[in-house]
Amino acid sequence: MINTRLLQYCLLKPVRVVNPNVLKCIMIRTMNRIIPLLLFPFLLPVTAYAQVLNVERFRTDADTANVWIGELKFDFSLSKQKTSVMSLGNETNLAHFTRNHVYYFLNQINLVMVDEKSLVSDGYFHIRGTYNRRKTWSPETFLQFQYNLNWGLKRRALAGATMRYKYLETPAILGSVSSGLMIENEFWRESGAPAVEKTLLKSTTSLLLRGRLTEQAELVMIGYYQAPPASFFTPRITGDAKLNLKISTNLTFTTQFVLTYDAEPLIDVTKVVYRLTNGIVISI
Repeated sequence: MINTRLLQYCLLKPVRVVNPNVLKCIMIRTMNRIIPLLLFPFLLPVTAYAQVLNVERFRTDADTANVWIGELKFDFSLSKQKTSVMSLGNETNLAHFTRNHVYYFLNQINLVMVDEKSLVSDGYFHIRGTYNRRKTWSPETFLQFQYNLNWGLKRRALAGATMRYKYLETPAILGSVSSGLMIENEFWRESGAPAVEKTLLKSTTSLLLRGRLTEQAELVMIGYYQAPPASFFTPRITGDAKLNLKISTNLTFTTQFVLTYDAEPLIDVTKVVYRLTNGIVISI
């Protein structure tokens, strides 16, 4: 655990000398900056849905070949007073590690119904392969399907490839950057409005920093920049921060905040959206 003297040292003093506490100082300072962002959603009177899938928060390392690891999360609630409210959610994250490669299978489904009318209905399915995962440079390929019926997003399908570079790797902190191209197809149909469909070639770049604050706490931060090459400065930008607090060997409490800005959404929707989630994750 981090003691009070170390906490004051990290927050108030510049880190000039390399010592065993430097890595912890970096992560404490990061937390000091990210906590206001985690509180920011409570100050806004809107709710929204982040449109860029964060696969980095599940990325991990394994020394053993031919092993499966995963996380399972299920939510269900039903209440009735003047109105009937049903909430159903599922999140499954699986990874298969071979000696040189790793394959990810991720999905999430959310459904909220009020008096048998859908209030929230969204989800995604994502498959990704990372090749030569132990090397500094690692090529990747991915496929994704996503929907948000309440927004009118019937389909967002992606297929792409990137090259990943590990710029920092220590026992406490991992940092990487990836860049590549993807094909994105969107199909929107709002109630009472004509259908809109568009297919674009886009560049996609992500920056990852993952570090361990204590033996029980881990912080993952990712930034995404996605834009068509012809209009590179009208992007979709996403910032994602996730704090994992380990309760036991197989139980983890998580808090995640995602903020997305889309400079040119395909239809007239809010350009800035966010999502804050808390939950318990079962690891297998």
